[in-house]
Amino acid sequence: MEGVFNTTGRTNVPDSYTYTPQNEQEAWIAIMHACVAVDDDVADEELDVMAHTLANRKLFEGHDIMAYSRSVFYAHAQVGSKVLIDNSVDFIAEENRPTLFAHTIQLVLSDCVVTEKEEELIQYLYSALDLDEEKAQEIVRVILVLNKDKQCN
Repeated sequence: MEGVFNTTGRTNVPDSYTYTPQNEQEAWIAIMHACVAVDDDVADEELDVMAHTLANRKLFEGHDIMAYSRSVFYAHAQVGSKVLIDNSVDFIAEENRPTLFAHTIQLVLSDCVVTEKEEELIQYLYSALDLDEEKAQEIVRVILVLNKDKQCN
């Protein structure tokens, strides 16, 4: 799975560069961005769903989402999706992990295109979040049902 999504980022990144989120809010943004950017094509629909998610969660009230996003976007360009996830999952509260996973599935489906890289990243993500496979499959089923009548162009 290592070669499926961007694991190295840029080749001219100093070996000393690391990424660590400041808090749980930035970790959410990092994981969500890692999922939509893994295929190197962040669609407007994905950005809209992500912005809506952040705007409607109490977790983000009073936080500078733009500052976190800038940090995350830079880090993704440097280290790629897998490193963003690996360095962010420990910041996610146990009780928020299923919700984050559900939002991530929603994000991936928002542009009506699920690439092979996105599928594999989702499989990687439920494991990285320490979600039970059965629970992860249930979440995916529910999100698919919620999106079954979605109009795609």
